[in-house]
Amino acid sequence: MKIPDLSHRARKTPPSPIRRLAGLANEAAGRGLKVHRLNIGQPDVPSPREFLDGVASYHEKVVAYEASQGSQHLLESWSRSINADYGIGIAPEQMLITVGASEALIFAFMVCCDPGDEILIFDPTYANYIGFSAISGVRLVPLPCSLEENFALPTREQIEPYISPYTRAVLLCNPNNPTGTVATDDELRMLIELVRERDLFLIVDETYREFVYDGLKPRCIFELAPQDPRIIVVDSLSKRFSLCGARIGCMMTWHREVRQAAFHIAQARLAAPSIDQIAAAEMLDRIAPDYLKAAHDEYRSRRDVAVAALSRIPGVRSYAPQGGFYVLAQLPVDDAESFASFMLTEFDHQGATTFVAPAAGFYMRPNVGKSTIRIAFVLNRDDTEEAIRVLGEGIKAYQERN
Repeated sequence: MKIPDLSHRARKTPPSPIRRLAGLANEAAGRGLKVHRLNIGQPDVPSPREFLDGVASYHEKVVAYEASQGSQHLLESWSRSINADYGIGIAPEQMLITVGASEALIFAFMVCCDPGDEILIFDPTYANYIGFSAISGVRLVPLPCSLEENFALPTREQIEPYISPYTRAVLLCNPNNPTGTVATDDELRMLIELVRERDLFLIVDETYREFVYDGLKPRCIFELAPQDPRIIVVDSLSKRFSLCGARIGCMMTWHREVRQAAFHIAQARLAAPSIDQIAAAEMLDRIAPDYLKAAHDEYRSRRDVAVAALSRIPGVRSYAPQGGFYVLAQLPVDDAESFASFMLTEFDHQGATTFVAPAAGFYMRPNVGKSTIRIAFVLNRDDTEEAIRVLGEGIKAYQERN
């Protein structure tokens, strides 16, 4: 009996390069190894007590659907919080609560583009953008950024040749995942002018907005382009508040038709999780500013530890990321995926190994990043330093084996 073929969309959706080796890591742990997990942006900074108290305060007898746009309490609390920090004047009705930033990005792709339309992205890019493009039928067009230039954005003159009749939007992650690059105000203004003149949308993923270092100030794009309807901001509580499992994100825009179309899609999927929204609103109402400051300072110190530890491994090329909590490192190995598998299946150092993400999956361009890994500095400083020391021992063993 002939079995029907899968859809083109299903065949094009790639496995996550972040999670692809998770089974090997679990097997290594099952053998008794301590696995230092630097592969994924899962912080170990404790979630706010205010959120957990909000969950505990839920005493209803039924967990009912929330409104498709999101909890009114959360919309009001989140808009009040971002206005206090950035003065952008966003109103609750200009926001849509989503299942993490991921759903907000899928909504933005589907609202701004028809299947076959194009979005310009900066390569390397967050790997799940590639999955979102396959789901929505949108083609991502990669603009090269390089380690040699610390992954700075291309100039307008370098961007414009990539714009085609099918281009509908530019997508920027700021601060960037996986590179940690933070766009300058001049670069942001350049993108704003570009999309205005070329009749495009600008989608800005600000998931890591508060985590910028070396004297840089957090920046919301709406500070530079107040109420610009061409701009869609995607935001999330996952990283800044260590709430990855709560799956609460949002889309913000002054474009009424974009909001309405995204709301219709939101109605089709019904609603984001009710209890998480209740707890998130309680948290935003009550949390003290020193939580984010402490989180920021902790990640900055972890970055410094990670960069210093990488610099001590012979043959490794890296840099100090300006934001977020990731760093790309080029290793003296032939194939980072083979090396990452080796670390989980054949290697241990004093009963421990290190799990890293091969970076080729963050590049859309073929045969780029093959010897590069992404490290998430989400473990405490001592564990980060030890994990990278074990990584260095693994590189030596891998080179000797080959």
